[in-house]
Amino acid sequence: METIVYLIKVNVAIVLFYGMYRMLFQQDTFFQWKRIALLSVILTAFLYPVIDISQQLIANPGLKEWMETGLIAWHTLPEVIVTGNTFAAGNPFLFLCGMVYLAVAGLLLARLFVQIGTIIYKVRPATKNNLLGYTVYESPGLETPFSFFRWVVLDSSHYSKTELQEILLHESTHVAQGHSVDTILAELLCVFCWFNPFAWLLKQEIRMNLESLADRSVLTSGCGAEHYQFHLLRLSYHKAAAQISNNFNVSPLKKRIFMMNKQQTSSRSILKYALILPVVASLLFFNCTFHTQAQSGDNTVVQDSVTVSEPVLKTENREVYSHVDDMPRFPGGDRALMQWLSDHINYPEDATKSHIQGRVIVRFVIETDGSINNVELVRGGHPSLDKEAIRVIESMPQWVPGTQNGKPVAVYYTIPIVFKLQEDTAAKQANE
Repeated sequence: METIVYLIKVNVAIVLFYGMYRMLFQQDTFFQWKRIALLSVILTAFLYPVIDISQQLIANPGLKEWMETGLIAWHTLPEVIVTGNTFAAGNPFLFLCGMVYLAVAGLLLARLFVQIGTIIYKVRPATKNNLLGYTVYESPGLETPFSFFRWVVLDSSHYSKTELQEILLHESTHVAQGHSVDTILAELLCVFCWFNPFAWLLKQEIRMNLESLADRSVLTSGCGAEHYQFHLLRLSYHKAAAQISNNFNVSPLKKRIFMMNKQQTSSRSILKYALILPVVASLLFFNCTFHTQAQSGDNTVVQDSVTVSEPVLKTENREVYSHVDDMPRFPGGDRALMQWLSDHINYPEDATKSHIQGRVIVRFVIETDGSINNVELVRGGHPSLDKEAIRVIESMPQWVPGTQNGKPVAVYYTIPIVFKLQEDTAAKQANE
């Protein structure tokens, strides 16, 4: 299930970033900035789900209070994680989806390796040569020039000196700027997110921007724009050596020619690229919300602005404290408490069958005699999960009561309980 959640987060980020790119950046002539933005999209999408800054948020009382909706005023116990088995309840559809995903991803990954092998196969028999000051690999009969990492491969006999100059300027830009790294990352993006059409669209934008970078290098070197564009058109019908290579005649040419002739974007427009930062920050923040809620705390109240001995509830008959001189203790300590809860909480059968997971936060009062009272749900997950959490808390044995100024007092506690399903292996699924 964690893998599914991770993939969902990755693909949500891809959709979000692609929409932002189309609206704000696609028509810009800041090709280098666009390259940085596109690479940042891929890296952020895959990395932000695993970045947990919740500890920093926990250390900030204001943020912690906001995220926990006031729970910080009460003593928080370590988190209890209750695990269930996904396939034990029978979920063949989820298993089948996983197998389909892995099968397609595996085929696409194999296809990528085949393409790399094809390039190596074409380069190995090629003759290394120095042509117009550039190191190239001559491959007789090769229809379309291409580059891949440090290799520039072509058959120079097909081209005039002017055409060779244009080709070598173009491909040497790909080599010098390491464009093959971008290409491989774009391919891997589609391998792992093949079911997301925005991943494929993002790959197209990455490839197109790399070609625009190389085109600009050719035109700024003094080559005639009209001759260069006609040269591209003449080569547009030739088959590429491999899709992952940087090919001189990569399509669609119409858009490349449009970008070559487009007026330069105003330098002031570059400031809008800073808008990526708050989007990244928002993804990180909301991703860590769950992690923050999952933090158990360290048996201390972390809100500096609260006087810990001040009652948080007053009635005619009693005062309930958030923290006292001597906190209530479960017989045997916190480790015994966690073990007792783990032994007595059962994953609800209907939640297991329906593949329901969630986090339930329960608040309760430990009375002056150590009994449990006022058990209430602060944050629910699902009715059956909520019911089980409350049932177990109400059935806890008596605690050693807390004291304030030497007198037993009632103390508020909260405890987060996470209900989490775990996937079985394929072998277990087969036995179901």
